[in-house]
Amino acid sequence: MTANIILYKSLEALALLLGATSALFITRLPAWGQRAETTPFNLQSLYPPAADGLLPATPSLDTPPPPPLLGDHQSPSPLRGGVWGEVSSTDAPPQSSYSAENLQGEGLERGISQQRQNPPTQPQRPELETIQEELDEDPDFAIVPLPRYSAIKGIHGTVDFILTNLGENNQTLDLRLEGGERTIGAIFRYTDPWLESGPFDSGYQLRLFNTRSPESQFLEGDREVNLIHDHEAWVDRLGGSLSFYQPVTATGVVLSAGASYQRVAIRNSAFTDRLYASDRLGNPLTFSEQGLDTLITVNLGVLQDRRNSTEWPTQGYRFQLATEQSIPVGSADILFNRLSASFTQFVPVQNQTFVFNLQGGTILGDVPPYQAFNLGGSDSVRGYQDGEIGTGQSYIQGTVEYRFPLIEDLDIPYSSALSGTVFADFASDLGSADSVYGEPGEVRNKPGNGFGVGLGVRLLTDFGPVRLEFAVSDQRDLSAIFKIGERF
Repeated sequence: MTANIILYKSLEALALLLGATSALFITRLPAWGQRAETTPFNLQSLYPPAADGLLPATPSLDTPPPPPLLGDHQSPSPLRGGVWGEVSSTDAPPQSSYSAENLQGEGLERGISQQRQNPPTQPQRPELETIQEELDEDPDFAIVPLPRYSAIKGIHGTVDFILTNLGENNQTLDLRLEGGERTIGAIFRYTDPWLESGPFDSGYQLRLFNTRSPESQFLEGDREVNLIHDHEAWVDRLGGSLSFYQPVTATGVVLSAGASYQRVAIRNSAFTDRLYASDRLGNPLTFSEQGLDTLITVNLGVLQDRRNSTEWPTQGYRFQLATEQSIPVGSADILFNRLSASFTQFVPVQNQTFVFNLQGGTILGDVPPYQAFNLGGSDSVRGYQDGEIGTGQSYIQGTVEYRFPLIEDLDIPYSSALSGTVFADFASDLGSADSVYGEPGEVRNKPGNGFGVGLGVRLLTDFGPVRLEFAVSDQRDLSAIFKIGERF
């Protein structure tokens, strides 16, 4: 990548940061015309890092990532992701853009974590007066427009319509609309983070989505393979998911269970009814011969989050384990089980922090190409583009990161701290690229292994952590990364 491209991406990241800051002023709206002093919502809590998805993901709706136990809405970038994150979807595994895990739980698990983080050994319910004060709060409404950019989707934008403090349980309704050069979509979420008021009360989340965009399984690599007439493959995903979360111990262990439905179609643009079952070389893109697959999955997961902070962690650990089982239905008749795990340890050294993450996964049975693990990108190996390292049936990935403070008490609007980071990432598909149906990684000559190093800065803001990073791969490619939300 030339110096001019690096400069362009740096300026682009700066523009996105300014746009996000401006959005905070725009969104200080009263709740349905009520009190003008209504506090703006926190983007980070609504859209956790893509890295927090349990399976590797490829970018779905680029957005401040979310941390679902069972999934973000777009291909998972290693533990990413998310749907909302640029997944580019966040700790997110390199999985498929829309694994059931990615399709569930964004924000809900984070809500549970924030409300019950480090709960007391003996569960204690809040005082009735405190509960009543929370329930008496009026709903808050916000509109958040944000400009975005990703290598997969190009220049695009999102608009979020968010209604919080609903009902007696602080429910949230949010609708995201996305459009741009190479993406169009909508995602709706209804979240009830707690059913009662105690540390062991459960919550649930309902999600509906319809998105169309290219995905990294069918891009990148040394060889370009598109549809006939050289059109890129757009993945059209229509469906929904329902997930439940249940805290079970005073040490922060949360169990999750859910189900999801997806109708996955391959098209050649945003606005078309045409379906494609194979690329121009005849390699299959879907299991069905019509270019339209039906995916129904059930999901189970367990999470333990012992970090001292969800937005700016400096010590503790986070462990995730998930399984996703498909139910063979329709003409595709797809049967698989996806297993995924991630462990992140934060080690404080005076006022500095070392971060170690190790994650991996495998898929037993049929592996649709659009559901395979993707390696490379901002939530996998930095220095590579999303999915550029590999698209496999299995993977392993590791990161070592050194974080150090630059300004611990930052006196600027909407920001409170600035730190630096130095990192190294590695990932491998363990030679499993040829096990994926249609072999998208093999066909595009993806290497299967990759390593990257880099440095960056992290800014703690009122809408979550913001990171700007510069990385170089072992292929000597350079990349600039701008993301909202924690990766780990």
